[in-house]
Amino acid sequence: MYQLIKTFRFTIIIFFLLTLIFLFAKYLFLPILVFVLIMRFFNYFKFTKVKSKSSSNSKDRDNSIIDAEYEDVE
Repeated sequence: MYQLIKTFRFTIIIFFLLTLIFLFAKYLFLPILVFVLIMRFFNYFKFTKVKSKSSSNSKDRDNSIIDAEYEDVE
């Protein structure tokens, strides 16, 4: 009798684990796979950041900072 209960419990545990794997494959694996394929496709194209001439000079950046003091309004 104990062997029958042990087998039944083992069957339920295996069924639960296979159900979790199936749900993962159904709802998560395919979107993850599509995302990875899209990222690899975009990886073939090398995008570079466009640098403007005014942001490359440190003097221009220091002069463009606005310093102000604020007073409390009563």
